[in-house]
Amino acid sequence: MTSSDSTQLQPKAWTVAEPVPASRTGELGYGIVGCGWVAPSHAAAVGALAEQDVRLVAVSDVDRERATELAARFGSPAVHQDYRELLARDDVDVVSICLPDFLHHEASLAAAAAGKHVLCEKPLALDLVEAGDMIEAFERRGLSLGLVMNHRFAPDNLRVHRAIREGAIGEILMVGVLHSSALTGNDDGSSPWRGRRGLAAGGILATQAIHFLDLLLWFAGPALAVKAWTQTLVRTELDYEDTAALALKLRSGALATLVTTNGTPILDDLSGTRIELHGSEGYFVLEGDALVSHAVRPGHELHDIDLPPPPIEAETLFGLGHVHEIAAFVRSLREGTEPPVPAVDGAHLMAVIAAAYASARDDREVQDLAFRDAYGTSIPIKETHV
Repeated sequence: MTSSDSTQLQPKAWTVAEPVPASRTGELGYGIVGCGWVAPSHAAAVGALAEQDVRLVAVSDVDRERATELAARFGSPAVHQDYRELLARDDVDVVSICLPDFLHHEASLAAAAAGKHVLCEKPLALDLVEAGDMIEAFERRGLSLGLVMNHRFAPDNLRVHRAIREGAIGEILMVGVLHSSALTGNDDGSSPWRGRRGLAAGGILATQAIHFLDLLLWFAGPALAVKAWTQTLVRTELDYEDTAALALKLRSGALATLVTTNGTPILDDLSGTRIELHGSEGYFVLEGDALVSHAVRPGHELHDIDLPPPPIEAETLFGLGHVHEIAAFVRSLREGTEPPVPAVDGAHLMAVIAAAYASARDDREVQDLAFRDAYGTSIPIKETHV
């Protein structure tokens, strides 16, 4: 199976290949660094793989009480306040980084130095320079660095991605994303660092809309240029924008827009989200990760995506996307393949976001956003015809 095969993203079953001898016991030891808002989704995913010799062996957080609560809930035998102690453990082979943005770079480099594979929460880093450092460190040591993009694992998003790759709507001409959500983590105190300069990579664009910018690029291919506008209309207590509008030129020649705000009262990432993809032979319309309307070229049938339910109750605040992605990430480690969401995609996202902020600041179009082979699983359809 090649890294560009969209089926690689589908954990077809909860059985995996024979485990690599990663630890002394033959198990794959898992650690979680950061025990805040999103950590339960990672812990539940690890628990769902227990029968496949994957075990949560340690968690860490500067707030020891919070780490202890997570450990008790999901059966981790060890708790650390200093993540470096977790990374020094011989029984930890792979780590989820669930820390605030400004700590992703530091913690990931420490994990690489300790010989651990890493699945990092989004965004990959504070900026493109940090993202590049991380990718180089893991490549130099022959380790895997993946990025969490849990919305890719919604069944209808997988269906649409596969259909686009198969030419179901011909050549993509334009994409539009509308995203509205106040699920910032600031109001309930769960993520007080969000929207704070030096702590977060940006505002709504970098913390929430990044998921749907990722889907746009995953569906239609990487961006070459961006023109953007940002505003702070409601959340004046924060340091970054609460509303943004981007116009993108993609490598394929298609044009795209993304409009986003967290100034509204919508308290989830789905109710106010809509993605439209229009091609030369059809279209797709997604609302909240669900395909609500489509037309495809004559003779094409959409494939069903049957993601198996996990063997334990694993539904969390963020649904099952993390569960399926972590299953796929573990499988990629055991098979020696590329992570389901490779870090180079995260670096390209950082390049686009940085360009959007520069564009808004200087009122200009910013070009040359490419980052190596980012979004290799979203090769434009017209390129596949060559």
